[in-house]
Amino acid sequence: RQQFSFPSIFIYGHTSSGKTYVMQTLLTTLQLPHVFVNCVEFFTSRLLLEEILIQLQSCSGTEQASPVRCDNLNDFVRLFKQALATRELQDQTLYIVSRFILVSSLIPAKRVAEQLREMEANILPAFLRLQELTDRNVTVVLLSEIVWELFRPNIGCFEPFTMYFPDYSIGHLQKILSQNHPPEYSADFYAAYINILLGVFYMVCRDLKELRHLAALNFAKYCEPVVKGEANERDTRKLWKNIEPHLKKAMQTVYLREIS
Repeated sequence: RQQFSFPSIFIYGHTSSGKTYVMQTLLTTLQLPHVFVNCVEFFTSRLLLEEILIQLQSCSGTEQASPVRCDNLNDFVRLFKQALATRELQDQTLYIVSRFILVSSLIPAKRVAEQLREMEANILPAFLRLQELTDRNVTVVLLSEIVWELFRPNIGCFEPFTMYFPDYSIGHLQKILSQNHPPEYSADFYAAYINILLGVFYMVCRDLKELRHLAALNFAKYCEPVVKGEANERDTRKLWKNIEPHLKKAMQTVYLREIS
């Protein structure tokens, strides 16, 4: 914790591939001082810089985070050094985790990247070498669904260490989704249902959040023959025949939320 780490890390991957969850769990479990900001929620440079400073007050042990005025990057560097003056933060690396996310699938990824780049010409390059500017033990972690090439400023900048989070495999999705089985049904029964669901949707949708929504949406239809007493939990053939038309209809409207 006392050693200087790499100044900036760029983590990218498809939506719902565990980037944010892994970072939050890692930082919380290891009890590392960190700041977590969403660059879409704080959409101007002033809002972004002030939010980081407010969260830093909490990390440094300040009882009540007071409003901070930060008009430019020079003010931010000065106030940042003041916030890190406590011994606790001087002795270990501080992590600033920024999320660059797509607000909507209808907005092109390139446009989102351009919007963030145009926040101010010096913001992204400054974050990438914040360790050098502040002479403090700080690492900036950028989380994104977009590749680094779309973020790279035209004027050039310090290249972050890039890390790719691959999509979940069908085995991973099966294991994760099966954990949500209702208590009134056995784990094997729900796992068989998830297998059927993934068999239909895996080729067109690998978004964990969307698959979880589809699983919750269609489970009642899958259980219908069991509830009516027409089949038991092991009659997978009968259960499949009952739900097959419903799943095919649902597959045509993935992401559109037309089936309720």
